[in-house]
Amino acid sequence: MIFLILFLIFFPMVFGTISFFVSKKFPKLREIFSIGINLIEMISMIILIILFVISGNKELLIPSLCGMSLSFKADAFRIIYATVSIFLWLATITFSKDYMRHYINKDRYYFFYLLTLSGVVGVFFSNDLFTTFIFFELMSFASYPLVVHDEKEETMKAGGTYLAVAVVSGMILLMGMFMLYFKTGTYSFEGIKDYITLNGVTPFIFTSGILMLLGFGAKAGMYPLHIWLPKAHPVAPAPASALLSGILTKTGVYGIIVITSNIFFANASWGQTLLVFAVITMFFGAILALFSIDLKRTLACSSMSQIGFILVGIAMMTLLGEEGALAGQGALLHMINHSSIKLVLFMSAGLVAMNLHTLNLNDIKGFGRKKPLFMIVFLIGALGIMGIPGLNGYVSKTMIHESIVEYIHINGLTGGQLVYFKIVEWIFLISGGLTIAYMTKLFVNLFIEKNSDDEKQLQFDNMKNYCSPLTTVVLIISSLIIPVLGVVPNIINVPLSGAAMEFFNVEPLEHTIHFFSWESIKGALISLLIGAFVYGVIVRLLLIKNKEYLNLWPSFLDLEKGYIFIIRIVMTICLYLLKSFSIIIDGSIYLLRKTILKSHTYHYNKYPLSYKIGMLIDKLKPNKKNPHKYAEKYYGIALTVNDYFHDETSTFSFALGMVCFGFVLVLALTFVVILI
Repeated sequence: MIFLILFLIFFPMVFGTISFFVSKKFPKLREIFSIGINLIEMISMIILIILFVISGNKELLIPSLCGMSLSFKADAFRIIYATVSIFLWLATITFSKDYMRHYINKDRYYFFYLLTLSGVVGVFFSNDLFTTFIFFELMSFASYPLVVHDEKEETMKAGGTYLAVAVVSGMILLMGMFMLYFKTGTYSFEGIKDYITLNGVTPFIFTSGILMLLGFGAKAGMYPLHIWLPKAHPVAPAPASALLSGILTKTGVYGIIVITSNIFFANASWGQTLLVFAVITMFFGAILALFSIDLKRTLACSSMSQIGFILVGIAMMTLLGEEGALAGQGALLHMINHSSIKLVLFMSAGLVAMNLHTLNLNDIKGFGRKKPLFMIVFLIGALGIMGIPGLNGYVSKTMIHESIVEYIHINGLTGGQLVYFKIVEWIFLISGGLTIAYMTKLFVNLFIEKNSDDEKQLQFDNMKNYCSPLTTVVLIISSLIIPVLGVVPNIINVPLSGAAMEFFNVEPLEHTIHFFSWESIKGALISLLIGAFVYGVIVRLLLIKNKEYLNLWPSFLDLEKGYIFIIRIVMTICLYLLKSFSIIIDGSIYLLRKTILKSHTYHYNKYPLSYKIGMLIDKLKPNKKNPHKYAEKYYGIALTVNDYFHDETSTFSFALGMVCFGFVLVLALTFVVILI
C-alpha cells in the first residue's frame, strides 16, 4: 500500500517524461501513451482503495529532503479526492485526443498535463505543510504551460496573471508557514494540532493562519485573489479548463481545510473571518457569471461562486464545532459534485470551441439546436450546478444551507447576530438563484434561441459529426455521475462523506437527512423563484438588446487593474525614496571629496584637510623617526577612498540605499511580529 502511494504520485511524472521523448520519435503513439498512463493510474487507485478498505490508514515518510522530509498519508478523504482527480484526468486526457487535434506543441501539452497530475496527487496525499507546499508549487508551475498553450497575445497576458498570482500566493503561503513553524516547531498536521490543543490560538498564530488562507485561497479562486480565474479559463484549452476548475481550485480548498481543522477548529473568530471571504466569493462570482458573454468565462466565474459555497460550508463547520458534521460533509460533497459537474460543462464548452473556434454567446447562439445528445448532457450539468432536486448539486447545497439554519437554531441567536446570519442565509439563497439565472442564460443561448445569421444557423443545424464516438462515451459516462449522486443521497453521498470526516476532525452524521422534505426543498424553491425573476427581468430586459447579449460589466471594476495601479504607486514611492536617499549619500560623498578627501595628487603643499588632521596628531604625538607619520597615513587613506568613489559613487549609493531600505523593512516586520 505504501508503494502504491509513491507510485500514484511519481508515476505520471516519470512516465510523462518518457512519453515526451517517445512522442518526439513516434507522434502517433502520443495520445495512446498518455491515455495508457492515466488508465494505469486509475487501476492503481482502485487497488489502493481495496487495500485501504482492508487495512485502513497508512502513513509514509521520506526523510532528508532539503533538510526536511516528505510525509504522505492515505485516509478516506485523501483517497476520495485523489480518485476524483485521477478520474477527471482520465476523462479530460481522453477528450484531449479530439480537442487537441489541430493544435501544435502537443508533446509539451501532454508532458505538463501528466506533470500537473503528479503535483495534484502529491498535494492530496500530503501529511505536512512542507510536503503540501512542495507539490502545491509543482502543480502551479506545471499547469502554467497548459494555460498559455496557444501562445496568443491575450493568452500570454492571462498566463502572466495566473503565474503572478501563483508566485505571490506561494510566497504569502510560505511566510505563513515559517511563522507557524517558528511557534510550533513542526510542519506536521498532527504536531500542529497537538501544539494548538496545549497552547491555544494566539494572535501570532492567527496572523500566520490568515497568510496561509490567502496563499491557499488564491489557488482556490477566493475573493479578492480570484483575478486569475476568469482570465485563465477562457484562453486555456477546454480539457485544461476542466481541471483548473474541477481539481486545481480544490487543492486550495484542501489547504484551507487543513489549517481550519488542525489550527482553528471551533475557533469563532476564524469561522467568522472565513465566512466573510466565503460569502463575498459566492455572491461576487455569481454576479460576474451573470454579466459574462463568454461561455467559458461564465463557467469560470461560476466556479468562483461554487468555491464560495464550499467555503461557507467549511466556515459553518468551524462555527458549529463538534456539531459541524452537517456543514463539513456538505462542503466535501459540494467539492466532489462541483468537480463532476464542471467536467461535463467544460467538455461541453470544448465541443463548442472545437467546432466554432469562438465562445462569444452572440457567435455560438443556436449551436446546440437539433443536437439532442449534446443538449441532454449540458442540461444535466446545468441542472446539477443549479441545485435542482434529484441531482447531486442539490444534495450538497441543501446540507450547507441547513448548517446555517442549524447554527441559528442551536445558538438561539437574537438581535444583531440573528440579522447577520439571516443575511448570510439570504445571500446563500440569492447566489443559488443567480446560478439558476446564468445557467438558464447559457442553455437558452445554445439550445433554444436561433442565431441572428440564418446562414450560420443552417450550418449549425447541419453539423452531424460535431463529436467523435470516443468523446461521446466520455461525456455520457461523466454526465451519468450527476444523477447517480443525487437520487439516493443517504445511500451513497452521506456515508461516503461521513467516512472522510476524520480529516475534518469532526464526527460523522448519525441521523438520516430528509433531503426531499418540504423544509429541505423550500430553500431550492426560493432560489428557483429568485433565478426565474433575475433571468426574466435582468437578463432578458437589461442584458439583451436587439437579440444581442451585452457586456455591461464596467471595466474599472477589474480588480487586477486596481492591484496594478496600487503596485505602481508603491513602486513609484519606493523609487523616489531610494532616489532621495541616493542624493543624500552622493551629496555626503561629494562633500567629503571636497573637504577631507580633497586632492587628486600626493602634494603636501596643497594641505588637504586629511593631511592637516594628521599633522595635528603628529604634533600631539611626536615621532622622531617619522615626523609626518599620521599625516601621510590619513592622506594615503583619503587618496584610496577618493579613487574608489571617483567612478562608483552612483552605483554604490543606490545599492547601499537598497540594502538599507530592505534592512529597515526586515527590522520593521520583525518588530511587528514580536509585538503580535
